[in-house]
Amino acid sequence: MESIDDVVVARAVAVLAEHHPAAVFDPVNGGVSRPGFLVAPGAPGQGRARVQHRTLFPSALSGVSFADAAAEEFVLVDAYADLLRACGWEVQYRSTTRPNLLVSPPQE
Repeated sequence: MESIDDVVVARAVAVLAEHHPAAVFDPVNGGVSRPGFLVAPGAPGQGRARVQHRTLFPSALSGVSFADAAAEEFVLVDAYADLLRACGWEVQYRSTTRPNLLVSPPQE
């Protein structure tokens, strides 16, 4: 039986995947191989999800600077927030060192 948290994560992924790619991680080193959104459960049993954006690790090899990666994260987390709000989701913007969202699905 799926938990409420798993259901909310799946619903958020479905909404975001219609307009944005999901992040893909390298199975060998765990690093991001394709930038995109990442959705994880919020606090257990709360029926919320955490939405983030993951970029390639900044390095000379990836051609991505720390400033570029940070800017990409802020821009795309804002785009994710706009999309989810337009679909009726409650969105709480959170930023510690990296932007992220705490989201709740529309009530049915």
